[in-house]
This record gives sequence, structure tokens and C-alpha cells, in this order.
Amino acid sequence: MERLLTFLTLVLLATPAAYGQNGNNNGARVGKTGFLLNVSAFERCPAGGFAGSRRHAIAVQADYTGNATDKASRVNKIFLRSGRNFRVQDGNACDQTGAQFELPVTAPNCANCGGSTLRAPTFAEYEVRTRVRGKPGGKGTITSCVEMLEIDALTQAQLATSFCSVGQENIWVGTRDADGVNASNRWENVSTQLLTVCVDTSGDGVCDDRIGLFDSSGKDYWWSFDNGGRPHVQLVFFPVRPGSGTSADPPPEPTPDPGPILK
Repeated sequence: MERLLTFLTLVLLATPAAYGQNGNNNGARVGKTGFLLNVSAFERCPAGGFAGSRRHAIAVQADYTGNATDKASRVNKIFLRSGRNFRVQDGNACDQTGAQFELPVTAPNCANCGGSTLRAPTFAEYEVRTRVRGKPGGKGTITSCVEMLEIDALTQAQLATSFCSVGQENIWVGTRDADGVNASNRWENVSTQLLTVCVDTSGDGVCDDRIGLFDSSGKDYWWSFDNGGRPHVQLVFFPVRPGSGTSADPPPEPTPDPGPILK
């Protein structure tokens, strides 16, 4: 009987459903104020939407490259909503509805977005850091996007137009290095890339304006996730320290776990 129970336990842990229920930190010690989001790539994605406020996981399709600005094509897109808490509303980005993620960020989070000059953004509410886990060689790319209402030059009608960040410094690309475990434990501050959208409105491929997530100039916001291999990307959100009012005094680095995370 004991052997049977052990076998059943192992089977349950190995199923995709167990992935959807997984709320542990997978080696990232984020403390009481941090929120960890695991984005994992699958060759065969788990079924279901993983709806539920306690889940910290989103599944994406492995070896996938999409069109970031095509809002209608929702595979490997994580649609964002401003709310009271961090909450994965739909954790399956593999299907045609995409994933849904709520976070307690508002437009004033980017304290100096907009304006006539593109200054380095500072953040008043939250920052985000990331690292890549999984097998060596796995690569993830996250592009922030926004849908805005633009005036058609000919008809003067308002048209919903999608824009995504342009410029290497505004798009996050991370790779799981193959030269040892230390490289895989490095965290990178990606607040600029994930909490703002640097848009090209003139069509010359150069960023003209930086928009903070959930600014009123945008209708919808999302992250487009491309990848090579099966990367496991960890995102950790930290509140900016009370009283600082800016990211000049950033939160401490998450403490990495030297042990294996994802085989």
C-alpha cells in the first residue's frame, strides 16, 4: 500500500496539472514583499487556463516566434491589467486566447515617462527583475506592447493601432548560459523593458515616446514572448522602497538558489 501511494504521488507531480498548481518560488527567495512569476516554455503545453488567484505560473509555447504587434494573434502573449494585487487570471499563453496577468501597477509608476525627451525611466511603485533557468541554451525575448488610438491622416477617424517597443535597450533578451551554474543565477533589472513601452510613431524605427504601463493614452497592454528552446523565465516584482519615491534606491537583489531548478 505504501508503494502504491508513493507511485501515485510521483505521477501527480509529473503531470501538467501539477505545473498549473505550482505556487512555489522555484529557488528564488523573494521575501514577503516580492512576487514571483514563472514563465515556462513547453513543447506540449498543459491543458486548461490555470485560472486562480494563487498561481504564479504561465505556460508559453516552446520554440516560438510571433508578430508582437498583431494583437489578434494571442499565442505567447500575456495581456496585462492594472488591479489591486498580483494575480494570474489565465496562465495558459499557448492557446488562442493568450494569458492574463493582473498587477498592482498604475500609470504614475513610471515617474518621468512622456515629455519631449526620452530620459531613463524612474519608477515610483514597482520594479521587476528577471533571470533565465532551464536547460542551457534556452533563450527568451519579451517585448512590451500597447494599443493606442491614432488619427487617420486622410479620414481623421480614430484607429486602434498597435505599437511595440523598438531599440535593443527597450526589449529584453535573456539566455541560459552553458558555462556553469553561476551564470544562470544572475538577476537583471528589466523595469525599463517590461514596465514601459518605447514606441515609434513616425515609422523610422527609432523610439519617439516612452509610455508607462496603463497610461491613459493606451487601450490595452501586453507582453509578447518569443523563445528558442525551452527557457524557464523568472520575473520578480518588488515594491520601490517607501519614502524614496523613485528607483534611485532600488530593492535588494533576489537571493539565488544554487540548486537545480528545472531539468
